[in-house]
Amino acid sequence: MRIPTTIKVTLPTILLFAPLGLASADPIRLMLDEADRPIQEAVLAPPAEPAKTAAPAVRRPFSLSLSADDEPITPNASSKVRLVSGESPPTPDHPLDVQVISSPPIRNSLREAHGPLRVRRIHQEEVQESLPSVEKQTSSDKPIRAMVVADEGTPSATLHDSPAPPSARFTLNTQPTAGQPESFPPASPHETAPPIEEPGLPIGNVIPGQTPLARLDQEWGEPAKQRRIDQDKRVRLYENRPGFSQVEVAVDGEKIISLLLIPAQPMSLDEVEDQFGLRQIDPADVRDATGRSLGWIYPEKGIMLPQPADSNSTKIDRILVQAVSPEGFLIRARGRSALVYRDRLEDYRQALAVEQHSAEAWYETSKILEQIGRTEEAFEASRHAIAGIGAQPEHRLHRGRLSATLGNVDAAIQSTKQIAEDPAVAKQVRAAAYCQWGDLLQIARPESNQEAVSLHVKAIETASPLVNDPNRDIRRAAKQVLIDAHLSLAMDIATGDWEKKPETVNQWLNRAKIYVDDVITNEEGTELLRLKLQTQSLAAQSSFLHKFDPSEGVDQIVGSYRELVRKSDDPFLHRAIEWQAGLALAKAVTVENERGRYLEALALSDQAKTYIKAGLVGRDLSKEDHLLLGNVFFRAGTIQAVQKENHHAAADWYDLALPHLTAPSLKTDSPDIRGEALVSMGVSYWTIGHRQRGVELSEQGKSLIESAIAQDPSLRKKLVVPLDNLAQMYRQLGDTQRSEQYVASSKEIQQTLGTGQVQR
Repeated sequence: MRIPTTIKVTLPTILLFAPLGLASADPIRLMLDEADRPIQEAVLAPPAEPAKTAAPAVRRPFSLSLSADDEPITPNASSKVRLVSGESPPTPDHPLDVQVISSPPIRNSLREAHGPLRVRRIHQEEVQESLPSVEKQTSSDKPIRAMVVADEGTPSATLHDSPAPPSARFTLNTQPTAGQPESFPPASPHETAPPIEEPGLPIGNVIPGQTPLARLDQEWGEPAKQRRIDQDKRVRLYENRPGFSQVEVAVDGEKIISLLLIPAQPMSLDEVEDQFGLRQIDPADVRDATGRSLGWIYPEKGIMLPQPADSNSTKIDRILVQAVSPEGFLIRARGRSALVYRDRLEDYRQALAVEQHSAEAWYETSKILEQIGRTEEAFEASRHAIAGIGAQPEHRLHRGRLSATLGNVDAAIQSTKQIAEDPAVAKQVRAAAYCQWGDLLQIARPESNQEAVSLHVKAIETASPLVNDPNRDIRRAAKQVLIDAHLSLAMDIATGDWEKKPETVNQWLNRAKIYVDDVITNEEGTELLRLKLQTQSLAAQSSFLHKFDPSEGVDQIVGSYRELVRKSDDPFLHRAIEWQAGLALAKAVTVENERGRYLEALALSDQAKTYIKAGLVGRDLSKEDHLLLGNVFFRAGTIQAVQKENHHAAADWYDLALPHLTAPSLKTDSPDIRGEALVSMGVSYWTIGHRQRGVELSEQGKSLIESAIAQDPSLRKKLVVPLDNLAQMYRQLGDTQRSEQYVASSKEIQQTLGTGQVQR
């Protein structure tokens, strides 16, 4: 007798997965009664609420508290944050007083730039104050095996958060940022003069590092003056070259290092760009540690235009020419908006083409590759970073996080711990290490929740004194740590054994929002930070049982996504934020499903699927990614199969879930739960007539459950449902012998366990 095409199934509990793992539940069971007739229709019960985790008997649940008088965290006051037990603990509900110390926009007294850019106390009348010696730049003509990220999209518009560069053709916004001086406005058409014709060797053709000194001697003759710096280094002064009153040439041995050009008359920007062929090059703003602009650099030519000595002048009175170096490209990448992944990657690629061992270029490349999901390439780039020129502790910290993502969590914890406890490491880096250490403990040993909380609190205490540091890099790094640590604390409390979770989680999320708003307002932050806050807030709120409506959080995430798409057409950025938004909506599916709002959960599943499919392009998936995606697609299919009795629609969702639940990387991860999911899927495929597919999935699910039983015999009862399903399937396929074998196996398990017939 054939199984009817319509089968009424009772499923009191839909299979539920945890956000980073899976929780047990009963799969859909295909069963006939003793008269070989379909089971009578039964009312479907909503999913049962999972029981709350009981508090350990040996102690009360932990609570997170500040001081007794409920003061906010203060620098170097470890006693202000402690773990206590109590029913009504004070919570961190006061905003921190964050004040950014800004430097006045001074255009004179130029401070020394970083790297090869050396501009200090150089004036027309002070020839003796020659250029300081310039470090030699290592270069290589060998091809670089850097990760070149290509995309089929059209080039994106370059957006700058820094003051507008000196030409409207490089930016969508030519207005100077408030508080910064306007730098080199484009010259009017009548101010533009044709390039100066120069016989012999023109100044524009003298290329530091390439033009032989003998050629300069031959064409220009003896210098007017010469000053020796040391045995090999000296500065030559040439006067009255065409268009320039003075030309200082820094020489190291027989190699030209740099040129400082003093125009006979201050030049307009167009005159400079025409004479040196800079029209097609995107310039970069050069700033000192306080964020003050020193001038503009054209990396492809090694040409820098310092701020005019006369604060009232809009003309260029000095031009510095150096050998092309990786630092120029790194400066330009730092000045670009965080929303342009592709252009920054190209700058790092060009930096590596000049110096293949640049630690910063590899490090920044690795960070972007991580954001767009190319984890293995990011890890390889991080290896080059920590072995490169100028390697820093933060490069090792980044590599540790990637190592954990690829599965080596214990080694990552050890390396992160070493950085956090090293007093020689900068405080902002140690603070980041404490935060990452806590994050890794939560991944490796969830039972160490209390220790993770202590480490995240330590990160806050270490970073807090730096929020007003005049060095903008230190200040911004500290604020980023504070954002990360506050979000991590919210997740710690949501997933740990703590009292008053809803109130305390909200307090830490609100504190994180204060820092996000501050960084966006005062530190040139972008909406990426707000999207991170929203997605991690939703993840924390979804991690424990309480009255929580995710709809507002979902709307905010979608709004931030649209705002970011509006501001940048970078395809790599789009994929990164589509992935973030998709994972956040997947967590909202879990919440709505547990609340019994199945239609809302199904609608969110459709929305999440759209974002996730776009974000999957070129992405390496971790085990957690596979489990989460398998979960959300399986949930949607189960709603279609059980609540809407639409097995065709369910099978469409299961087609999406199967590659994730059967991913080779999962291997032995939750085999019993994944096995139950496959058995449930087999029912829908069988019902719509794909009988062979239904049998295969049921057999595959049974095998996974058997592998779990080999490790934990107490799971043996989970075999009853797949055995009964397969017995009925093989009976309908005419394989009576195999059907009877499965019936006998099922009865043996039930008799051994003393459970009788298992009902679903």
